[in-house]
Amino acid sequence: MKNRTPIVSIIVPVYNGRKYISECLESIQKQDYSELDIIVVDDGSTDGSFQILDEFARKDNRIRVIKKENSGVSSARNIGMEIMVGDYVCFVDQDDCIAPDYVSYFLNLILNNGAEIAAVRKANRFVGQLIIKPMSKYEDAEIVSGQEAARQMLYYNFIIAPWNKMISTKLIQKHKLRFREELWGGEGFLFSVECFQRAVRVAVGEKKVYYYRCDNRDSGMTKFNEWIFRSSIKAQEIMKDSMIVKNKKMMSACEYASWHTNCDMLSYLVGCNAINSHYGSYKSVKKVCRRKGRYAINAPISLKEKLKAFAYMISPDFTVLLVNKFRLRKYTRE
Repeated sequence: MKNRTPIVSIIVPVYNGRKYISECLESIQKQDYSELDIIVVDDGSTDGSFQILDEFARKDNRIRVIKKENSGVSSARNIGMEIMVGDYVCFVDQDDCIAPDYVSYFLNLILNNGAEIAAVRKANRFVGQLIIKPMSKYEDAEIVSGQEAARQMLYYNFIIAPWNKMISTKLIQKHKLRFREELWGGEGFLFSVECFQRAVRVAVGEKKVYYYRCDNRDSGMTKFNEWIFRSSIKAQEIMKDSMIVKNKKMMSACEYASWHTNCDMLSYLVGCNAINSHYGSYKSVKKVCRRKGRYAINAPISLKEKLKAFAYMISPDFTVLLVNKFRLRKYTRE
């Protein structure tokens, strides 16, 4: 790699993404780093998305479009990883966008610090028209071990989704890491933690270069889906069982992540007005929200998050109503 310019693969899974996919792909094309391998996987779209993707591929030879039968986002991402040729890989969701220096920023974090993964803690959230913020200078990175990065992610100090990161493809291939196709929720969190655990060095920046759309009413997590609900909780069980280091420090982080996920699922149920139709699930996650809130009390999280945990322990129903009121991405009620 020292004798050539690194190639970066960008994998974009698409399912009925006609409304936003052009804006997403245009933001990828406008990167100030040009050595890209752009893989777009159409997961059985029925809204004409493939025709849009095909037109992009005709005009840009860096774009490869794969068409497959619908089998979920994990399958789509895995197909992309099977054919990627990049030295590093990033994931972008179909309704989101990236800043012009998204790739170059992450690549500099990796190359300048001898890291296998680069990540930032937060993203730009937006509704309506996208306004890309001016590029700013690069700042120094924090370098942490892969285990510490995984622990911080379990405490939600990193975005848990697979996007907003750049990962060495050698790391992925060496450990045969893939998204769990049996999961339709929580799969990104699980994959991210599995990657982080196996890295020696992770470079952590603070610059927001990913733009996360919060007003897509067709997003998978806006309408209640029992399989997404159950998969999200199942992913936490798999994560805990598959931890490489199982000391008290990491197990406490896993318990916190599990508690947080159950609180998220309670928000999901209540926000979608699905309590009556899924009352057993409602009672189950509500119990966990109240009982396991203790894992947040001594956790390395903000005072605001600790107060929220305390509120969940006292009154999950009232707390979730308050949380949903201020939630930027709204749920669709049944």
